Amino acid sequence: MIIKVGTVTLSSNTSWYLYSFRASTIRCLVSGGYRVVCISPEDDYSQKLIDDLGCEWLPLTMDNQGGNPFKDAGAVYQFWRYYRQLRPVAALHFTIKNNVYGTWAAWIAGVPAINNVSGLGTAFIRKGPLSSIVRLLYKTSQPLAHKVFCQNEEDMKRLESAKLVPPQRLELVPGSGVDLDRFNPSIRVAHDGPLRFLYAGRMLADKGLNELIAATSSINAAGIQCVLRLSGFADVENVSAISQAQMAEWAREPGVEWLGPSDTMEDVYANVDCVVLPSYREGMPRSLLEAGAMGLPVIATNVAGCRHVVQHDFNGVLCEVKSVPSLLDAMKRILMMSAEERDHIGSNGRLLVETRFSEHLVVEATMRAIASAGSLKSAL
Repeated sequence: MIIKVGTVTLSSNTSWYLYSFRASTIRCLVSGGYRVVCISPEDDYSQKLIDDLGCEWLPLTMDNQGGNPFKDAGAVYQFWRYYRQLRPVAALHFTIKNNVYGTWAAWIAGVPAINNVSGLGTAFIRKGPLSSIVRLLYKTSQPLAHKVFCQNEEDMKRLESAKLVPPQRLELVPGSGVDLDRFNPSIRVAHDGPLRFLYAGRMLADKGLNELIAATSSINAAGIQCVLRLSGFADVENVSAISQAQMAEWAREPGVEWLGPSDTMEDVYANVDCVVLPSYREGMPRSLLEAGAMGLPVIATNVAGCRHVVQHDFNGVLCEVKSVPSLLDAMKRILMMSAEERDHIGSNGRLLVETRFSEHLVVEATMRAIASAGSLKSAL
């Protein structure tokens, strides 16, 4: 008979996120004897959480696109009802709405909340009513959390200086980490054709995709052969989403290939030469960590998150945000390098990821926070 040491819940705005970025944490909890329950909107990955990771899953009804908190009041009730029923030792939340609504519900139910700020998102990039609302939501929810993890120092300092989160509740972690065994340079495939760039992530304008397509078109128009592969899904519920029609149009351009989403990203990385992320803002970009683990050179914008992973001229090239000419120059630099030079930069990236961004560091920090939350709840 297996005795469960307690229940831990994990919640995000998609099941895909939990499956893709928190699988190691879930496996560690399950193997440690915890009952693990994932709470998220239903998608193609909800059943995979159950079948592949050995956890339970409960549905969450939440409008990922809307910015009206009054319309999301039902999500708070759902969280509260689940927490009252499950009585978890800790409730882990990921993504903005889950961090806010889940924390309110957890506090009411007497459950310690552990939140993860993966990046402050478009609401913090753009000024206006939405930004003010998000800041207010954070200010009224995050002080109630047991722990708030941030993925880069700039986000952590911004939350602290704006007095949105008490400093004693904040802790820095290296993103969601990366599996160094799964993403390994040894599986890369030799190639003699045109250099292959890869963008891996959601198909969003805020990721710099318009600039990336424009730069790629300029390279090919100049008679320099290269291939740009786009791997990820069209996030149709995001305000920054690239339409399916636009994606199809881009895929018809010379040298552009839309691969769609993949559950075996290591195979995608194994068949490219450089990873590009011209994003407007990031938390701790998983694609750059995975690229580094694969020994690939990277190009990224000089913004929060990206510059914490990319050291200019060491493991990649930094370019200016929202600048096609700067991105074009960075891509040309990689194109002009010899294979040996690219391999050297890629090796530097592997060393950097091994030292600072292993997923073991993230899992260990999470397990410490859960143990601390469990001790706190036992004392109450």
